[in-house]
Amino acid sequence: MFRLFFIIYLQTSSALLLSTENRVSTRNITCQNGSSSNSLIFNCEACLVISRNYDITTTLSLTGCGPSGVTYICLKPNQIEALHENLVRECPSFPEGTLNGYDDFCIAAPFNQVRGSYRACMCTTNACNLNYSECVQRTFPYWDQKPPVFANSIVQLTQRVKCYRPYEDYTQHTYSSLTPLCASNDDQCKNYVFDHGVLCAISVDRTNQIIRQTLPPSIYSANVIKFKAILCSSFTWTAKSIYFTQCQQDETVCFCAVDGCDIDLETCRKSEATYIYHYSSLYFLLLVLNICF
Repeated sequence: MFRLFFIIYLQTSSALLLSTENRVSTRNITCQNGSSSNSLIFNCEACLVISRNYDITTTLSLTGCGPSGVTYICLKPNQIEALHENLVRECPSFPEGTLNGYDDFCIAAPFNQVRGSYRACMCTTNACNLNYSECVQRTFPYWDQKPPVFANSIVQLTQRVKCYRPYEDYTQHTYSSLTPLCASNDDQCKNYVFDHGVLCAISVDRTNQIIRQTLPPSIYSANVIKFKAILCSSFTWTAKSIYFTQCQQDETVCFCAVDGCDIDLETCRKSEATYIYHYSSLYFLLLVLNICF
């Protein structure tokens, strides 16, 4: 008879940081910026135009939140990834691997009974966001035969993580750079954040006040980038955590992606990847001649 072998191998999840470097400018284009169609700004990395039929006030959507009408944005290097990731999460047809793209059916704040819908377009040529239709046309291949390839510096998180509750302090503290995600009386928002979180955050400020948050898919990368590129000058990381020190508010902040990892700073800092056993039912024929007669 044949001998049956099962291969067991170990695989660790990839680190939260795919790159430790901050983004630098790679192009110098002109974009419309603001709510007016006659305000041009130079030295942009990409252009964005967003159209809303009504005011959207949720804090859980970087691109969806805003007033009714059209908003024009000149994107700087440290804004690109967070807004691009937000569009990928909220707009089903928005491309992942390039900055040129659009979607007419984006949804902000999906926990609301009345969803905040909007449309958005991003482009990478001069004055390409003068209006929405112009931006859409500029995303077609004949405008840019080789669309710029885009890669994230933070891994795309999709697995839900259970953060320590209470998962957020809803009153803004003087010395913390973590901002409240939900109003104190908005239980629907709180429950959505907790049920869909992919990253936990814990902050200890100069007065030893502890603040915790659960971050959903649409905004977690924006928070990490804010501390990494702007607010803090030092960080260490493991496969499942990023630990920031020497921050502007004299606070220490840690992000982690393991259940319960935000119970305290030290637990967060030491969070590591989980080893996952994979079983393969591949029959090896290397020993096919090893037959018992």
